[in-house]
Amino acid sequence: MDYVILTGSWVMYFVLHSYLASETTKRLVPIGPRPYRLLYSAYSTVGLVGLLIFNGSIRGNYFFASEGLIRYVSLVLTTFGVMTIQLSFRHYGVKSFLGFKEEKKELKIEGILKYIRHPIYAGLVMVTLGFFLFIPNLPTLISCACIFLYLPIGIYLEEKKLLAAFGEEYKRYMDQVPGLIPRLPLSPRG
Repeated sequence: MDYVILTGSWVMYFVLHSYLASETTKRLVPIGPRPYRLLYSAYSTVGLVGLLIFNGSIRGNYFFASEGLIRYVSLVLTTFGVMTIQLSFRHYGVKSFLGFKEEKKELKIEGILKYIRHPIYAGLVMVTLGFFLFIPNLPTLISCACIFLYLPIGIYLEEKKLLAAFGEEYKRYMDQVPGLIPRLPLSPRG
């Protein structure tokens, strides 16, 4: 029963997360963009932490031992994921992202954004894989599967919003920069 509740909770979290992120919903709530963003960020953070705590409270046998090389890989993935997310916040601005400061409506394509369009999602992929390798049990597998199933939906909704906001400029950016995995530079032949 805990697995059903965990899965349902992730589904509800992501549905509400997407609904609250939509421009239509933002226009319906008469509190202004900064307070709205602050409340949205609080919901996102508290909801995510709550789901992870619930995940951790469900007992489950490990599929394999999380030690040695596997433990090391899990920590490396998590570290690089967090670093990727941190790098992206340098360009978005943590205060703006959370709603503490007015957000400028401009297409940002510098720094890590020159190499991938969705560095926060890319970091989330690494953190999620690291999470599973660190705690390889059924509750964690369910949580990771829910996250990975939502990612294409979240990316689609984000791209739709960015195309509406920036039009052709964002379309050109999409054509030039991959979504999650940076292109490897081609070495000169000679």
